[in-house]
Amino acid sequence: MADAPASAGTKRRGRPPDPDIDRRALRTALSVYGELGWAGFSLDAVARRARIGKAALYRRWPDKESLLAAALELLAEPPEVDVDLTDLRECMVMMAEQVVDMFVGPKALVLPRVLIEASLYPPLFDQTVLTIARARFDAAREVVAMAVERGDLPAGTPPALVTDAIMGRVLSGIVLTPGRDRPEIAAEPRRHAEAAVDFVLDSLRRPDRWSCADR
Repeated sequence: MADAPASAGTKRRGRPPDPDIDRRALRTALSVYGELGWAGFSLDAVARRARIGKAALYRRWPDKESLLAAALELLAEPPEVDVDLTDLRECMVMMAEQVVDMFVGPKALVLPRVLIEASLYPPLFDQTVLTIARARFDAAREVVAMAVERGDLPAGTPPALVTDAIMGRVLSGIVLTPGRDRPEIAAEPRRHAEAAVDFVLDSLRRPDRWSCADR
């Protein structure tokens, strides 16, 4: 006798769908790439570390190029924040904090690798670098432009110069700090960000403070 068909109410066996599998895979992909770089990056390595079936990964991303591209888009996404866009200092501090996090936070190895490997694999990484830069800094430059229009900064101040100066100050502070001391920056990212922002904005608003005649 043939087996009776399963009733409509019979539950399907097997693992239930994981609603967080995409984000977990992408976060793991960033970690694997940060540690191993493009040469060591693979879907198999991501699947093992994330404890995700390889078939599930391949259904979503057919090759490592598409997986890494999706993961780096996640990296480019600025965090959602609620801030007064007329508060120049706070907006710049928030931007600087994001830069600190990208270089000393949990994903600290990712962006330096992207910047290095962009010269080795331009077709793969060039657009990613542009996407990250635009996502992080275009809005900040608009805030600076509005501050110049309001008179909060001297007329003619180039917005890109302000954001680049802040980012440069932040990065130089990180790069010139010995590795053993960088956890202190990671523990207090806002303090590091505020120091960079205050130095740059103070220099623009009161250039006489930094004149050679005062030395």
